[in-house]
Amino acid sequence: MSVGGPVIRATASVTTTRGQTDSEVGMRKRICWLLSGWMAVTLVTAGARAEAPQPQRAEFTTADGVHIVGDFYPAQGEGEAPLALLLHMYRSDRSAWKPLVGPLHDAGFAVLAIDMRGHGESTEPKDMHLEQRVKQRDPGIFNAMHLDAAAAVDWAHKQPGVDPDKLVVVGASVGCSVALDFTARNENVDGVVCLSPGTHYLGVDSTEDIKETRKVPILLLSEEKERAAVDELAGLAENAKGEVVGPGGNHGTNMFGKVDGIEQKIVDFLKSAVGGGHA
Repeated sequence: MSVGGPVIRATASVTTTRGQTDSEVGMRKRICWLLSGWMAVTLVTAGARAEAPQPQRAEFTTADGVHIVGDFYPAQGEGEAPLALLLHMYRSDRSAWKPLVGPLHDAGFAVLAIDMRGHGESTEPKDMHLEQRVKQRDPGIFNAMHLDAAAAVDWAHKQPGVDPDKLVVVGASVGCSVALDFTARNENVDGVVCLSPGTHYLGVDSTEDIKETRKVPILLLSEEKERAAVDELAGLAENAKGEVVGPGGNHGTNMFGKVDGIEQKIVDFLKSAVGGGHA
């Protein structure tokens, strides 16, 4: 075939000249470049929504003088949003909740994750020996953690855009015990989720506390190996529902990323508890 002769391009199913082919190829390259750029932006945007937003630092003092540090994520949009308070596991900290913060935030919640006394950055004042008492598993420090939750809610309700009449609490491991203790003492809680709850974690009697939670909807979640406490607690309160979410033994916030759909299950339950999130 001569250089100047017609070229048959099977991909285009047309006959054209070499000059027209070069133009066509260039156009296709430009279209592919634009499409790839659009797809990249779309993927980055979708990924960003799955990630936790950047928090504001929260600092406040409990009724008994403990300095608490937390991460606060203001809700999106205008108006007032329900508050989700997150309480971590034993020897953990507020960072454990990052996989849940993004879904909660996208659902319209303002979110506050705190370091409970003796954990993370909540170790002041030093003369209370908070870290040492946590390591020694002193029941007194865990039975006082409801004061951390109360101070957290008081602080959050002073922030713009937080609805003081809509509150949900999520706990993991001993954080479940604190969540139930706090709920038994406060009438303004709309819903509670417990990840791997226990009946008597670290000296906190959740079997008695759950009986005092009135009609607050409570969702108790665990994997199969830890279902005994879920079954027992669910049997003590008509407002509590137990559910086994997997066959293994992942504990508390360690279920994130390992139990399919658990983050969305939590969000859906909490949205229902407050009558839908915040638009």
